[in-house]
Amino acid sequence: MERVVSKGERVRYRCIRSGTCCRSGPNVALTAFDICRIARFLNTEWRGLRGRFIYVVIADQIPIPVLRGISDRCVFLKTENSVPSCSIYPARPMRCRLFPFIPVSPSIRDKMYVSRICPGVGVGEESEPPWGDLEKFSDESTTHYKLLYEYIFNKGYEPLQALEAVIDEVCSRTAW
Repeated sequence: MERVVSKGERVRYRCIRSGTCCRSGPNVALTAFDICRIARFLNTEWRGLRGRFIYVVIADQIPIPVLRGISDRCVFLKTENSVPSCSIYPARPMRCRLFPFIPVSPSIRDKMYVSRICPGVGVGEESEPPWGDLEKFSDESTTHYKLLYEYIFNKGYEPLQALEAVIDEVCSRTAW
């Protein structure tokens, strides 16, 4: 079981650029906000990401966009001079920004899990986990899934149509 940290606790962590986080799946679920940020960073329309960078899993009528993997790594993981790096680092998904801290639930904003697979945990100085990023993740996830619910269950959209409508809405109304 992963360790749980609460607000006020400090954790020894320093990113040592091992790339473990980008090779542990990949199974990073995205929100419409993540997709819009990535598309804007890549200077493309979000639909240009489908298939190439993201795919969708439909689980019980809920469409879940996910980062595409290549073999055992994230599609955006690059290696330069034997050092792994993220090619979309400034626009990386909220789940990636948080790692090695993992949200317990979007409604729980004062606790996070600490991943055991990250070799940077236990290294470096003690510091506060990224609580501000957890707040943003919680807000964005909640909005994303509320909109999906509205489109699917109240407006009668099919799951993929609902996801497209949600992404269009978020990309058009969010000031980047």
